[in-house]
Amino acid sequence: MDEQDYPEIEDRLGPLGEPLERPRPGDWLAEHREKGQTFPQYLAGNPVRRDAKLNTIYLCEIGECDAAQRVVLDLTREFLALYFDAPVIVRRTGPTVAIPNAAKRKHPEWGDRQLLAPYVLHDVLEPDRPGDALAYLAFTPRDLWAGDGWNFVYGQADLRRRVAVLSIYRNGHPAKSDEAFRLCLRRTLMTAVHETAHVLTLLHCTANRCLMNGCNNADERDTRPLNPCPVCLRKLVWNLQVEPVGYLRRLAAFCEAHGFNDAAWFGRAGDLHEV
Repeated sequence: MDEQDYPEIEDRLGPLGEPLERPRPGDWLAEHREKGQTFPQYLAGNPVRRDAKLNTIYLCEIGECDAAQRVVLDLTREFLALYFDAPVIVRRTGPTVAIPNAAKRKHPEWGDRQLLAPYVLHDVLEPDRPGDALAYLAFTPRDLWAGDGWNFVYGQADLRRRVAVLSIYRNGHPAKSDEAFRLCLRRTLMTAVHETAHVLTLLHCTANRCLMNGCNNADERDTRPLNPCPVCLRKLVWNLQVEPVGYLRRLAAFCEAHGFNDAAWFGRAGDLHEV
């Protein structure tokens, strides 16, 4: 381990960890066998890490967003910059018509028009990824699917190639009302940070309620927090090499400004770490 591997984060913030409840039928862990990832296991996996060479998050927008969705994406850029302590730059935009028919489909039962997530990762993003990209993310208002056996995915990441794609298709219609806007924003923030953390080689958390929990459905996703658990927070702070108290308080301020109850967790975590 590094000299500065932040064991105090798990020690001091341990009381803020909320054990993950038993999965219900249809939940992620009811259908996917995952063991989780301790901090030593994370380090042993030689994770992608922010450093002098990999220090910027780039975005690629695929498809046209409406005005309310555009505001959601602008706020998501701001949140990503805070969460990963890195500049976030829009690198390119493009229409969905640029995606070949082989990477599109109409869902056989629901009729939703979908894009193939692996195609976006490996044929759109990976060849265009800048050398200094800590992560290169694609946003799209079109629904996504991950290939045979999948109905849809909220997002998908490659844990080694520093690319991820996420859809706001299933996040609701932000123009309908203030409540709908806040729900769409929260869902988009959660997916964006979750997939970017995967790019930094964080696996799904199976021990605590955490931003890094896998989610199979809207009900499961909407009960998950925007904050990492203490173990996953330790991974992020080590990876980004940030001062924990200021980092946590910046995230608390963003959540409070946008009416998210997650502000309380970030604020409490900052207070406990400062003691």
